[in-house]
Amino acid sequence: MTFSFAAPTSTTGSTPVDAAVRAAREQVTAFFTKELAPGCAGEVLDQATRVWEELDRLKHQMVAALARIEASGQLLDQGGHRDLAKWLRHSFAISDAQAGELASVGRADARNSMPDTIKALESGTLSFGESAAIVKSVERAVEKRDARDNEDPDLFRAKMESGLLSFKEMRPNTSVSGIGQAAHQLSARLNPNRAEHDHEAAHAERGAKLTKTFGGSFLFQAWGSAADALRLEAALEGYANPYNAEDGLSRSQRTYDAFCNAVGFAQSHQKCEKPTTAAAVINILVPATTLAGLDGDDPATTRDGQVVPTSAVRELLTDSLVRHLMVEQNSGAVLDVGHEYRVATPRIRAAAFLGHTTCAWQHGCDVPLKWTQADHIVEWWQGGTTSADNIQPLCSTHNRLKHRWGLRRDKKRWAGRTRGRPGHPPGPPVQASPLRE
Repeated sequence: MTFSFAAPTSTTGSTPVDAAVRAAREQVTAFFTKELAPGCAGEVLDQATRVWEELDRLKHQMVAALARIEASGQLLDQGGHRDLAKWLRHSFAISDAQAGELASVGRADARNSMPDTIKALESGTLSFGESAAIVKSVERAVEKRDARDNEDPDLFRAKMESGLLSFKEMRPNTSVSGIGQAAHQLSARLNPNRAEHDHEAAHAERGAKLTKTFGGSFLFQAWGSAADALRLEAALEGYANPYNAEDGLSRSQRTYDAFCNAVGFAQSHQKCEKPTTAAAVINILVPATTLAGLDGDDPATTRDGQVVPTSAVRELLTDSLVRHLMVEQNSGAVLDVGHEYRVATPRIRAAAFLGHTTCAWQHGCDVPLKWTQADHIVEWWQGGTTSADNIQPLCSTHNRLKHRWGLRRDKKRWAGRTRGRPGHPPGPPVQASPLRE
């Protein structure tokens, strides 16, 4: 079957650039349309790679010139758009993501804001896509940085750029998504308080809404912090039915069934006297000094690289059965995988709550006892036991507040201490002070 296409209606240019592009196109087309001889597939693949690299260089020079036009204000007069990304999207008929990628690299070159990345692109060390990923990740981090920790945006940009280029040099096969993940973790390390602020803001805006329709269906929506999302995701994963390709269920249908399974379990196991094994486990990798409150170390992350605020880790330790992996600062060796039992049994709760009628917050709280949580006075992760004399009832608000206060206290206690390094072990562990008076 033969297909025919109409010739483009646009006028063919006559500049030296037009002539060079036409000549290059004719040669490239002749190479890739000729009959492939046996054993020549490798050369075709290599040539395709080289052509793509040259296209990257052409795109770079082109968007750099367009960014200079944008900066001069002539883009609106001549192209009808103030924003380069919008002009690219309309003129080239490409997606918003592609247009944003092209514009970000062009602006970085025109403003000389990320010279090392541009040099790596020009030398072929980075592809255009990798350069765009670094530029966009860095600029996003600069925009969202905590100005209290990083007042100078240019210095912060330079730190981010240097860190990501070093990461790419050490891991040359890292994908574009891997660069974005590394940028998120590096930004969290350079902004030690931003993750905490974001977490607190998300928790403050938390909510859920159940809407019933007249047609017999319903819509359930929930929003909150990333830490709560981890717990919800782990729970749904734990209650999901075994995968069966023949049942034809979509991913959303499997998630719905897992949610209903979790609800059914909660309704039918309220009288269990012994805690069962955890249906879902969240693995969080956190350096020991980070959990203790020392600034400057790598942030806590999940197994897929998601940054978790330290206060959120502590909250998860109180509300869920979490297996936290504490690692040595230098070697990365696992120091502790947590305790086997952390959740208080109903009998321990009853004994610990005896004599209380409300939340046991030291400054007073009138939340009824039935709405409180079993909190470890001496933190479980600091060696506190799950026993009646180390359990107290705290409402969710004061439970979270206790851990935030503890995090700030631990940071002050650790301030100025020498970190552990070969031949220089860290100072003694900091124990949490009981809230009971």
